[in-house]
Amino acid sequence: MTVKQHLINFLNYHLIHKMKFKTHDLQDLSIRGLQRFGKRLGSPETYTRQFRDLKKDMFIIDKIKSKGNEATWLVRSKDD
Repeated sequence: MTVKQHLINFLNYHLIHKMKFKTHDLQDLSIRGLQRFGKRLGSPETYTRQFRDLKKDMFIIDKIKSKGNEATWLVRSKDD
Protein backbone atom coordinates (compact mmCIF):
# COMPACT_ATOMS: atom_id res chain seq x y z
CA MET A 1 0.00 0.00 0.00
CA THR A 2 1.28 3.45 -0.89
CA VAL A 3 0.22 6.90 0.31
CA LYS A 4 -1.47 7.45 -3.06
CA GLN A 5 -3.44 4.18 -2.87
CA HIS A 6 -4.42 4.84 0.75
CA LEU A 7 -5.62 8.33 -0.14
CA ILE A 8 -7.53 7.10 -3.22
CA ASN A 9 -9.35 4.59 -1.00
CA PHE A 10 -10.22 7.38 1.44
CA LEU A 11 -11.47 9.67 -1.34
CA ASN A 12 -13.46 6.92 -3.05
CA TYR A 13 -15.17 6.09 0.26
CA HIS A 14 -16.14 9.74 0.72
CA LEU A 15 -17.26 9.95 -2.91
CA ILE A 16 -19.51 6.88 -2.68
CA HIS A 17 -21.06 8.04 0.60
CA LYS A 18 -21.18 11.72 -0.42
CA MET A 19 -19.41 12.65 2.81
CA LYS A 20 -17.54 15.85 3.55
CA PHE A 21 -14.14 15.74 5.24
CA LYS A 22 -11.71 18.19 6.77
CA THR A 23 -8.02 18.71 6.10
CA HIS A 24 -7.03 17.05 9.38
CA ASP A 25 -8.82 13.88 8.24
CA LEU A 26 -6.30 13.64 5.40
CA GLN A 27 -3.38 14.18 7.72
CA ASP A 28 -4.74 11.62 10.21
CA LEU A 29 -4.37 8.96 7.50
CA SER A 30 -0.68 8.90 8.39
CA ILE A 31 -1.50 7.62 11.88
CA ARG A 32 -4.20 5.28 10.56
CA GLY A 33 -1.66 3.73 8.19
CA LEU A 34 0.59 2.99 11.15
CA GLN A 35 -2.28 1.32 13.01
CA ARG A 36 -3.66 -0.58 10.02
CA PHE A 37 -0.50 -1.60 8.16
CA GLY A 38 2.02 -1.65 11.00
CA LYS A 39 4.09 1.11 9.43
CA ARG A 40 3.72 4.76 8.58
CA LEU A 41 3.22 5.07 4.83
CA GLY A 42 4.08 8.75 4.86
CA SER A 43 4.03 11.89 6.96
CA PRO A 44 0.94 14.10 7.26
CA GLU A 45 2.64 16.49 4.83
CA THR A 46 3.08 13.67 2.30
CA TYR A 47 -0.66 12.99 2.43
CA THR A 48 -1.41 16.69 1.94
CA ARG A 49 0.97 16.91 -1.02
CA GLN A 50 -0.50 13.77 -2.63
CA PHE A 51 -4.01 15.18 -2.05
CA ARG A 52 -3.10 18.27 -4.09
CA ASP A 53 -1.88 16.06 -6.95
CA LEU A 54 -5.02 13.88 -6.91
CA LYS A 55 -7.17 17.02 -6.90
CA LYS A 56 -5.67 17.93 -10.24
CA ASP A 57 -5.58 14.48 -11.82
CA MET A 58 -8.27 12.08 -10.61
CA PHE A 59 -11.01 13.81 -8.64
CA ILE A 60 -12.95 17.03 -8.50
CA ILE A 61 -12.68 18.28 -4.95
CA ASP A 62 -14.67 21.31 -3.89
CA LYS A 63 -13.74 23.46 -0.95
CA ILE A 64 -16.90 23.99 1.09
CA LYS A 65 -17.51 27.17 3.02
CA SER A 66 -17.23 26.35 6.71
CA LYS A 67 -16.79 28.01 10.06
CA GLY A 68 -13.32 28.15 11.52
CA ASN A 69 -9.89 28.06 9.98
CA GLU A 70 -9.83 24.48 8.73
CA ALA A 71 -10.97 23.71 5.19
CA THR A 72 -13.88 21.35 4.54
CA TRP A 73 -13.91 19.36 1.30
CA LEU A 74 -16.41 17.45 -0.84
CA VAL A 75 -15.16 15.01 -3.48
CA ARG A 76 -16.88 14.44 -6.82
CA SER A 77 -16.07 12.16 -9.69
CA LYS A 78 -14.53 13.56 -12.86
CA ASP A 79 -17.41 11.83 -14.68
CA ASP A 80 -20.05 14.04 -12.99
